[in-house]
Amino acid sequence: MISYINQLQKQADDMDVRLIDAFKKANIPTSTFYRAMQGCDLRLATARKVSDAIKFYALQKSQDDNQ
Repeated sequence: MISYINQLQKQADDMDVRLIDAFKKANIPTSTFYRAMQGCDLRLATARKVSDAIKFYALQKSQDDNQ
């Protein structure tokens, strides 16, 4: 089973977004990011918020690049 943090990292890599920036955009404390990177579990609700932030951040970034 792939952990939430690994899934989020792959999604962030695919969308060219730094994962820590997505945590910040989702208003999730950076301490949660660092704990997850060290192996602590993330809650599903937290992972969903970060996933949404990755999508939003990537979309916003692409719009800024087009201007």
